Amino acid sequence: MDAAPASEQTLFCFAVSLILGGALGNVVDRLLHGHVVDFLDFHFAFLAPLFPQGHFPSFNVADSAITVGAVCLILDELRRVRRA
Repeated sequence: MDAAPASEQTLFCFAVSLILGGALGNVVDRLLHGHVVDFLDFHFAFLAPLFPQGHFPSFNVADSAITVGAVCLILDELRRVRRA
């Protein structure tokens, strides 16, 4: 199986970069603060049936990067399977 040209691996590279960057951000937080600092905290009334008082779990930018990277990785793989 031949490797795809670099121009076709843009989404894959973007996804891996987000995942590694988010993981590195969380490691740095853990080393500097002893824990990961979560600072994005949202409350939505429509989430009340799922979360107490609609309080969505706290997260940070690194968590968001890891999540977006994982979604992009899945999309890239689905796109690659569809092409094959």
